Amino acid sequence: MTLCWAEKNSKVVRPVGWLHDIRIPKVVGGRKVKRVELEPCQTAAIIAQLEEPYASLTRLLDLLGRRIEEAIGVQPDDLDENNVLTIQRIIYNGKVVMLEPDEIEVLPLDDVVHGDLIRFIRASAGQRWVFQSRKGTPVNPGNFRRRYLHPAAKAIGVKLGGTHDFRHTLKRRMRRAGVDPEVVRDTMGHKRVEQQEVYDAAKRVEVGDALRLVGSRMASTLAPNRSVQ
Repeated sequence: MTLCWAEKNSKVVRPVGWLHDIRIPKVVGGRKVKRVELEPCQTAAIIAQLEEPYASLTRLLDLLGRRIEEAIGVQPDDLDENNVLTIQRIIYNGKVVMLEPDEIEVLPLDDVVHGDLIRFIRASAGQRWVFQSRKGTPVNPGNFRRRYLHPAAKAIGVKLGGTHDFRHTLKRRMRRAGVDPEVVRDTMGHKRVEQQEVYDAAKRVEVGDALRLVGSRMASTLAPNRSVQ
């Protein structure tokens, strides 16, 4: 469609016969996903409805704003002794994809604000995946949404568009809290950082401060993870 527009506006010249037999159907009334901005009490209520590991997976999505493909790819060793979480792989369509050095994301966690999440990750030591099924495989995003997340949200009267709603919510909260747009961008991963070893220390502190600032406003409403010792 883009090329046809370019040809119509004399941006490119169509070779003889090029695309003559190709017809691209027009989509009428395509599916539109309405993003929901969640209140802290709504997130807490959703988490309270969930069993593990889905409760802590939802907690991570909410507090850190990660994409579901990143979240289910977290392994216990990705959290270091200083509570710095490194996002270095994704799981897409059941396949593990290691990120390139310039795609790796570094997230400093606060031992108080993110305490329940940190404890859950620590307790998963010995497993391959932090968020895994009973079979030891990573949580399936589709099953998580259909069988757990959407029913839990429906039970409290919230209609979620999907897991991306948590990411959308965190971004909006940071903006309203006055977090610098560049820090918001770095925190959400819109701008990838260099390798962890050369990641600018100041930016790492700024990302940590942003996560702590927004997380502290939600922490008081998030129910403790009772299943983690």
